[in-house]
Amino acid sequence: MLMATAVRRKKLSAPIPHPELTKLRMTLGRLGRVLRQQTDEELSYALTSLLFTIGRSEPATASELADSEKVTPPSVSRSLNRLEALGLIDRAPDAHDGRVTRVRLTSKGRKEREDILRSRDIWLSEHLRQLSEQEIANLIAALPALERLCDPQLPPTS
Repeated sequence: MLMATAVRRKKLSAPIPHPELTKLRMTLGRLGRVLRQQTDEELSYALTSLLFTIGRSEPATASELADSEKVTPPSVSRSLNRLEALGLIDRAPDAHDGRVTRVRLTSKGRKEREDILRSRDIWLSEHLRQLSEQEIANLIAALPALERLCDPQLPPTS
């Protein structure tokens, strides 16, 4: 049984009422999508995501990247070929096992990653200016709780 199906069958027992829970989920999802759209038009969401994953875990193998991105090895291989053609990554044999290839960002790949982050920061800064000081303080105060929600080590509830 898929995890999402098992979760859907559980009775909703959230600590906040369902309408607010729905609004929180939709708002966080929409904010994530809007921030991800602040990127180079040449890179798709999948390529951008892979670029960031490589930056976090380099040097990485294609199978490690596929596991991390939750995609098939052939899919990640196609994406790696595209990133390599754009000059954003390079591949080299593993120092200890020549049968294994490791993927790293090139200097151009690092710059692209930094440019994407800068674009997202600019967008967010501009939009935060529309909020009051109190609203910004509320967002900052909520950061620890939001970070805990993203933590894969957060213990599941029954």
